[in-house]
Parts: sequence; structure tokens; C-alpha cells
Amino acid sequence: MAGNLGAGRLEPLDGTTMLFWIIAGLLTVFVVAVLLRPILRAHPVEALPRSEHDAEVYAAQLRELDADRRRGTISDEDAAVARAEIGRRLLKTSAPEARLVPSRGRRGLLAFSVFFVGLGVPAATLYAYTTFGSPNLGDLPLAARLAVDPAKADLPTLIAQAEAKLRARPEDGAGWDMLAPIYLRSGRSEEALRAASEAIRLLGPTPEREATRGEALAQAASGEVTDEAKASFERALAMNPDFLPARFFLALDLSQEGQFAQAGRAWRDLVEKSPPGAPWLDIANLAIADADKRVAAAANPPPAQPGPTEGDVAAAADLPQADRTAMIEGMVSQLAERLKSAPNDVEGWKRLMRSYTVLGDGERARESLRQASAVFAEGTSERQDIERFALELGLQAGSETTAQ
Repeated sequence: MAGNLGAGRLEPLDGTTMLFWIIAGLLTVFVVAVLLRPILRAHPVEALPRSEHDAEVYAAQLRELDADRRRGTISDEDAAVARAEIGRRLLKTSAPEARLVPSRGRRGLLAFSVFFVGLGVPAATLYAYTTFGSPNLGDLPLAARLAVDPAKADLPTLIAQAEAKLRARPEDGAGWDMLAPIYLRSGRSEEALRAASEAIRLLGPTPEREATRGEALAQAASGEVTDEAKASFERALAMNPDFLPARFFLALDLSQEGQFAQAGRAWRDLVEKSPPGAPWLDIANLAIADADKRVAAAANPPPAQPGPTEGDVAAAADLPQADRTAMIEGMVSQLAERLKSAPNDVEGWKRLMRSYTVLGDGERARESLRQASAVFAEGTSERQDIERFALELGLQAGSETTAQ
């Protein structure tokens, strides 16, 4: 072979390519020959030897059966039945060639199938390769793979194109501006934060860029609107008071901070200004219902139940030790039972911790602090109030408490 047809032109073949085609051709011929050999044989190799072997086995069984009958170890009736069964099996092996050798028409069909698979498919592959490909074509470099029309490229290619341009021109603000929301939607919060910050630095702030930066900060904090993220959303809203994505995250921040009255108003304002089908409407409606429920609970606390007030505790301090202990323990038991069914009473938990402290029961005081902390989420005003009160008592989980 002096050349190869590749990409519509004749290309010279080097020694390696020539050797490849020779080996490929020999392997194709070998595989086709192996597939055709058993189909085109007139008789299968194993048919006659196996039938002769079976006949010899059954003949030996007949001789053994006759010997048993002569020795009297088997009756004539049983011997007749056994002989009939052995004879039936012997007849079953009488014509193996007729069963194992395919008909001439069947052999022709199988041979055609093997020729088609063994030669037709390789020939079609070779034709397609020599028409559209070339054995001498080198690897396609990254730059060439990225040199595609952006309108026809997929998302990973678009990201790779933008990143390649930014490596060459890191001061390209438009590139950072394009990448920031793509990174954000892909869950790459750190890259989104960097891209948004660079776009703001190079192109200046806009509501969209500030909101993207704030959302990247919240995404990196597992959904929590941090102080830095809140500042970004506030800057976006200052530039455009009607920028709804910033309003969404600021309302979310109010809910996370436990400021439910303000959160309810912010969520309602967002819903009123949102167009139909806005992606945040379902979340906003759920947040409104939650805020209303919490505001109503705070405005209508459960009726006060018996429990020691600070005045009761002070009065009990002047009593003899036995009387003081009995009085406080009775009131504390009632308060502890009430808090099991109404655990949202912040003042009740504070009275309970104070009472156990006066009784000198540090373990139960710390347990009350742990129970109250489990009721109110970390960062809420209720949780902070309880923790401040515990510190005033000198009460910390895991530390000893002395009577005040």
C-alpha cells in the first residue's frame, strides 16, 4: 500500500500505519475462519464418538442385568421392565448425525451471517474511516476544542471558554460578570463569590452583581444569610428598591433572626410586588404562615401556672432550711411539669433555673438549661435571653453551680 484515502485526499502511509492495517486484516480473516469452520463441516466431530460411547454403556448395563437375573437378585418382571428402559435409551442414541448436523439451507444462512458480520461490518467501518478520518491526524488540542461557536456550545464548554479567556485577560470584567451566575447555579459558591467580587471591582456595583455576591455568601454558609451577605442585599436594594431577589433574602434574614413580626411584613410586601409564577412565592407564603403563627403565640402566652417567682424565692430564703426547701421544691415541681406541656415559656425556664440554683441543685439547674436550649433554636432572641440569664446565675452546662 502506498497511500490512504483520508479526509478526501490520498495520504502516504508510514511503516507503523502499514503494520497496523496488515495485523487488522489478518485478525479479521482468522476470526471469520474460526466462525465458519464448525458451520461448514459435514458432520460434527463429537456426534459419533459420543453415540458409540452411549451404546457401549447401555450394552454393559444389559449384560449386568442378565447376570443379576441369573443370580436371582432380580425378578423376571423387574428385569423385563429394566431391559425395556435400557433399550429405549439405546434407541435414542441411534441417529445422532441427523440431529446434530444442520440442513444445507441452514448452513447457508449461518455462513452468510458469519460472512456479513466478519467481513461486511469491518468493510463498512474501513470505508467510513478512510472517507471521513485519517490515521495520521494528531490529537485535537484544548484550544481547538474550545474554538466553537458559543451559540452551539454546551454549558461546560461555555464555562471552559470563559475561564480560558480570563486566564489570558484577568481584568476582563465582562467575563467575570458572565461566570458569576453560572457558578452560582452550578453550586460552586466560592468561584461565584470571587467572580461577582471581581465583576464589581472592575465594572462597578449593580443590583444584580451585589445580589449574586450576597447569594454566593449565603450559599457558602449553607443557606444562612450572614451579616456580609445581608450588607450586599441591602446595597442592591438601595440601588433599586424594587429589586425582588434582594427583598427575598432580607425577608429570609428576618425569619432566621427570629424577628417574626418584621419578617411577616417583609414577606407580604414581597408577595404583593412579585409577578405571578415567581419562583419564591411558595417559600414566601410558607414563611408568612410561620411568622403569623409565632407572632400569635407570643401575643397570647399560655395562662400562668403555679411556679416560684423571684419574690417567692426571696421570701423562702428567710425561712428555716427544711421549710424553705419544702416550699421551693413544691413550686418547682409544678413549674417543671408545666414546662413539659408548654415549653415555649422563656420566663418559666428562667424561674426554673433560678429555683434549682437556690436549692443548690446544680445538676438539675444545668439540665434545665440544656432542655431550654433544645427548645429554642440557636441564634434566636429567646435562646440568647436564656443563655444570658444562665450566665448571670453562674450557670453553664458542664460546670458546677452554687446557690445564689
